[in-house]
Parts: sequence; C-alpha cells; structure tokens
Amino acid sequence: MGLDLLVVSLIGFIINLYIILFFVRMFLLESERYDALLGMVFRATDPIVMPLGNSLRSRRINLAPALIIVVLLLLKGMIWGSIPLTLQSFVDTLFRLYVFILIIIAGFREYYTNPIASFGQRLVNPARAIAANFSRHLTTVNILTVVLLVILRSVVTLVLSSMASTMAPLSVQTVVIESLLMIVDLSWYFVLIIIINAFLSWVSPDPLNPIVQLLALISAPIIEPIRRVVPPLAGAIDLSPIIAIVLLNIANSVGHRVLSFFL
Repeated sequence: MGLDLLVVSLIGFIINLYIILFFVRMFLLESERYDALLGMVFRATDPIVMPLGNSLRSRRINLAPALIIVVLLLLKGMIWGSIPLTLQSFVDTLFRLYVFILIIIAGFREYYTNPIASFGQRLVNPARAIAANFSRHLTTVNILTVVLLVILRSVVTLVLSSMASTMAPLSVQTVVIESLLMIVDLSWYFVLIIIINAFLSWVSPDPLNPIVQLLALISAPIIEPIRRVVPPLAGAIDLSPIIAIVLLNIANSVGHRVLSFFL
C-alpha cells in the first residue's frame, strides 16, 4: 500500500512538473529558445510539442501546449479519482501565481530589468488588458485585475464544487473569502524569498544570475524601508530581514482574523 502511494505521488509530481512547463511554454517567444534559463523549458517540452506543433499551430499561437495540459489534467484527475478536484487545484495554483505576479509588478517598479519578472508580466497582461478597459491608471488596473481574478476563481470554484460529489456545496461568500485568504497567505512566499535572499547574501552569489536578481528585486522594497529606520548594528548585523518576517507574519495573522469574521 505504501509503495503504491509512493508511485502515485511520484507520477503526480511528474505530471505537475510538466503541466507547469507546458503552461510556461504557452507564453514563451521563439527567440527565448536560446535563453540560458527559459531555453530549458523548450528542451524539456520539445519532444512532445514538436510532433503536434504543425497540426495544432494557428497563425498566432501554438495550441499544442494547451491541449497537452488538458490531457495531463484529465490523466491526473483519473489517477487521483476526481477530475473536478484536480481542476480546482490547478485553478487555485494559477490564481496564486497571477496575484503574486501582479503584486510584484505593481509594487516593484524595476521588474522590467529582470527577464523572469518580465516574463511574468507577459503572463498577466491578458487579464490586465481586460481591466484596462475600465481604467487607464496603472494602480487601478492592477487592483481591478485582482478583483477580476477573484471573481473568476470564485465562479470556477462554484461550478467545480457542484460537479464534485466529494465536495460540500459552497456559498458565494465562502468562496470569495477563501480567495481573499489565499491572497493573504501569499505573505508566506515573501517570507520565504526574504529568508533565501538573506542566506544568499552570505555566500556572495553571481549578481548577474536572473534568479538571484529576482530574489533581490522582490526583497528590496520590503527590506530597504526597514533598513532606513533600523540600520545594521555596528554596520554589520542586519536585522531588517528578521523585522520584515515578523511584520509579514503579523499582517498574515491580522488578515486571517479580519476575514474570519465574514465566514
């Protein structure tokens, strides 16, 4: 029994990994095939995409990655015994990813200097384009995009919950609050990034590495204001990451307490 569970978990991990790779592939430009980091996505997915590419390619987009994602989700759903729950997990992951990217590009003005963050902007641009129909102010567009994503996630969740026999019926209020709680819990991602960036500062990594740049890019707007108020002790002991982590934990706790009143 334990071995069967291990095998199923391993297969699930591989499927999840390829779903991520094919989703990223959908938004990559052909010129990025030669990028040191993004090129790995092409190399990992080409053996499957290339045979389907010619028959499923339209004038503007290649439909093969999207079709493969659908097949993988259905396969994962059959393995785990619930296609609606599998689709719900996928939707929740995309929701977290899109809101996280929106927070980065809304709050961190230098995101365009990093190829990974710039690619992330490309992911959310279709949603931002819809929000831009209601306002041209950048901050308002980003807020409206998050609202749009909350509505979209809530609608999909309500539909999927009605399809899944193992899920209890959900109210609109509950689903919306769950979506907002998922946004609040994104604070843990920032905590993790601050911790990783703090450890990296001890080993002097390559400053030109795009991943290192991205971690510094996300951490700096949180750390720098604190560092101006609490400068390093004796010019060497920097307490700002610890203070930032404490403040993010407090914000997470307060957010959960406030939203819990509406459940």
